[in-house]
Amino acid sequence: MFREGTCPKCHEKIQVPDDREKILCMYCGEEILVARALKETPKKADAAAYEENRVRALKGLQEVIQTCQKPMQDFRRDRYEGLFDAFYTSHRSVFEAMEYIWQAAEEPEDWLREMVEHTIDTVKEDLSSYKSKGQRNQRLLDHNFRVSVYLIPAVRKYPAKVSEPFADQLIVSWNDTFGTTLGKATYDEINSGFRRKLCYITTAVCQELGKGADCRELRLLKNYRDQYLDTTPEGHALVEEYYNIAPTIVKRIDRQPDRSRIYGQIYRDYLLPCIRKIEERDYEACGAGYEKMVLELKARFMSETGCPSDSKKGA
Repeated sequence: MFREGTCPKCHEKIQVPDDREKILCMYCGEEILVARALKETPKKADAAAYEENRVRALKGLQEVIQTCQKPMQDFRRDRYEGLFDAFYTSHRSVFEAMEYIWQAAEEPEDWLREMVEHTIDTVKEDLSSYKSKGQRNQRLLDHNFRVSVYLIPAVRKYPAKVSEPFADQLIVSWNDTFGTTLGKATYDEINSGFRRKLCYITTAVCQELGKGADCRELRLLKNYRDQYLDTTPEGHALVEEYYNIAPTIVKRIDRQPDRSRIYGQIYRDYLLPCIRKIEERDYEACGAGYEKMVLELKARFMSETGCPSDSKKGA
């Protein structure tokens, strides 16, 4: 038996069978719940399931924020896959609950807004527990990393209708609220990113010192650049400046007869202090050191002659 209903996606009139829980709209191809098409009030048992899934989804999103502890630790090529798989598996039930409500809600956009606002409010509450501005900023960097490297990619991996709308809305609201520039990446994009974005100066230094292409120093600084520094407008501008000048700086250093000494000074005076600050989770101080490196190397090696003065200290 068929009854007339309305597709909640394209709002076309459709014929809905009584004996099905889900159907595909013949106009837009969207998979929809029969109850939503018929705008029926859920039965008591369904209402209980609705609330159970709603609570599970909101609690799960809250736990993602509250359990954010040193997310940059062990973020490396040989460990990210395992860490991401563990995150995805442990939160899959949360994504299932998110999709259940998305399909069952009369106004799914309201549910989307509730999830995003709940996530943002949880972050705000967490940040308020830190006394100093520096501590709050460092904690926010941890949340930026957790959301952009684990939560968003995991949500997008889950095959559901809610995945992309949630990822889009969370990124927009997050950046508006915290003044960041987080992007919406997939797991594959992040995982393949280990092989992209050459860190010119650090790579040149490590090669000169006989370190490998995937040495610890490179991993730490690349992760800091991509997942922390590049997520704020100021940091992004600094990274862009770095990429504008770094290739030229490396070429000019390579022409110097004492290139080994220069690269050793860069390692000692700039890279090591930055690495120590990353290890101490003093990300603001690392950012200041990164900026100092960019500005001083630019002043030294980007002159008209391109020749450094031996009387100047540093890299």
